[in-house]
Amino acid sequence: MLDNNFNRELKSILHYVLEYGIKHTSFKVDYAKLLKSKGENVEFISNVHTGFMKAQNLIIQNLLQLGKKRDTIKKQIKELNKQKASKESLEKSKYNLKVIEYKESVLRKIADTIAWQLLGFDRTIIRRLYSFTSQVEIFNSNLKHDLEVVEEIFKSDKTKFPLVNDITSFIQVGDLLVRELDSPDIKLIELKEGKVNDEIAKIVEEYEEIPCDRRLHYQLEDKDEKFKKQFNRYVKQKSSALNKTNIINTGSGTDEVTGLNIQTVNETFYTEHFDEVVASMIKEVDKRNYSFRTIDGCLIVGVYNTSKMPIHTGFDMWKESVGIGFPTIDLRSSVSSPLSYPLFLHPFSINDKVKLINGEKVIYMSLDIDKWLKMFEDKGVNVTLLSKKQTARFNTTQIHSKVFEYKGQAIEIEYKNVKQMLSDGIFERMFNQFLRPSSAIEFFKYGHDKVGTFLESPLV
Repeated sequence: MLDNNFNRELKSILHYVLEYGIKHTSFKVDYAKLLKSKGENVEFISNVHTGFMKAQNLIIQNLLQLGKKRDTIKKQIKELNKQKASKESLEKSKYNLKVIEYKESVLRKIADTIAWQLLGFDRTIIRRLYSFTSQVEIFNSNLKHDLEVVEEIFKSDKTKFPLVNDITSFIQVGDLLVRELDSPDIKLIELKEGKVNDEIAKIVEEYEEIPCDRRLHYQLEDKDEKFKKQFNRYVKQKSSALNKTNIINTGSGTDEVTGLNIQTVNETFYTEHFDEVVASMIKEVDKRNYSFRTIDGCLIVGVYNTSKMPIHTGFDMWKESVGIGFPTIDLRSSVSSPLSYPLFLHPFSINDKVKLINGEKVIYMSLDIDKWLKMFEDKGVNVTLLSKKQTARFNTTQIHSKVFEYKGQAIEIEYKNVKQMLSDGIFERMFNQFLRPSSAIEFFKYGHDKVGTFLESPLV
């Protein structure tokens, strides 16, 4: 369990993210929808953004402190290894390191909670902003300069909110994500400081105004290799941000990784979720320490109050008794997954959210996959299990789109002559966003029926 000081800090930050705007305004509005409507409810949006700013500052302060502690412990572990210290002291230091890394993941997931709201919960945008690169250390970035720009933007107009991208788990394009009440577009801003970057920015700006390759050649001709490398890096980063922004705002463009043309379907399929069921289960465990449910006859959920019931092997016993061989999923595992739905957005109280993070309450889930695949067939969808050899061959050739494997086998579904293999994404939605298994099937059918192939479409 986490320490009380961190728990109190979490509650404060979550209050600013989830409740500040509501408590300082006499009405509650759907923030994500409101961002799409021009010039309405300025008071509410300004108060929500004020809460976001307070939370962002606290997240940054805590990440900086934890980053220093993490570096200290890593040096300590290195020294203990060199001295061949006792196993107990080494294990204690490694445990302390894991706790710090977990706290960092939790804080970044709260920043993700802000980002998901700014992005209107649109998964197509969220996936596009993730580049599968390593996490940025905020103390290695131009943080001071970034925060000065953030403060300047926010003070000028509180209906604008600038999010520092490096504190999130998944935004890996640009330095700031900016949303404005009076604009439907999303802005990704690159921030550079220093004389060299100022000079590069001026060259790029001149070229954008009047594209002249000859002039650009002469401007770079006498520069050293270091300048040219920095120039190329600057242009590449800016080009990437502009390309992604264009795809996000227009719905079409060219994917940088695959080189394929993209056309986002401008329609929303409304899925059904069981988050309210889980919310009621969380309340139940305050009275009897555990609660069980089965969703759509194939997904089992167990909620436990571990402060009263420290040994909770009952879930695995239940799972085994009904013949489910699928792994047990702990909702807390979503904290370390960059693209997962933030558990802080679920309809639980802030106290319960902190207890879930802290491990005082746990939510376990598992899926009777055989029953679920039978549901596909009952709805006219063909299901085929690929061989282990076929699955291994496919997953070794894919970079960022590996298919889901169950006992080493991929699962192919076919509907109206369109074939598709299941990916981890649909299971993430079931276990983290509490998507009903039956609704997941309807979503697959909708995608195949509507566009003939499973193109990008937002889940709500």
